[in-house]
Amino acid sequence: MPLFLLLVILPPNFTPNLFQTLAALTGILLSEALRIWSVGYAGSATRTRGDSVPQLIHAGPYRYVRNPLYVANIVMYTCAGVAFGFSGLSVLIFLVSAVEYIFIVAFEEETLLRIFGSAYDNYCEKVPRWFPSSTPKVEATEHCFSMERALRSERSTFLALSMMAVLLILKKAF
Repeated sequence: MPLFLLLVILPPNFTPNLFQTLAALTGILLSEALRIWSVGYAGSATRTRGDSVPQLIHAGPYRYVRNPLYVANIVMYTCAGVAFGFSGLSVLIFLVSAVEYIFIVAFEEETLLRIFGSAYDNYCEKVPRWFPSSTPKVEATEHCFSMERALRSERSTFLALSMMAVLLILKKAF
């Protein structure tokens, strides 16, 4: 959040051309699509803190990459920096987000290994942590995608994206 506020407060260091703006907005939209796909399988349990995990899910995007929400967030935040006209700050956003998620993932993986044992260890051996594979790496669990669950879980993200769009329009207007 503090880095996002810098995007609003600081003057941009470049004016993105049409291609750069469209690329950044496409990255944001694709990131949100990945988030919707992810929470459509995992639900809002992915948004909670703590060590209460009801099931190990490897369906949908979780068959290609272990942390699709974090990958989406890093891309989304970085693309927002570009859309607002920042090069160096976009790199900083990428690095800070990546480091933050490295620590979060370390905690989560330790928790999941403790809860699910060899099933999670096997999953980790097959599915990459950060860079999605081009083909599914594990058999899908019985979990089904739910658009209702995804949209309910993403309400706050939709609000944040809407606020970001308004702030970007206002910033470009003034």
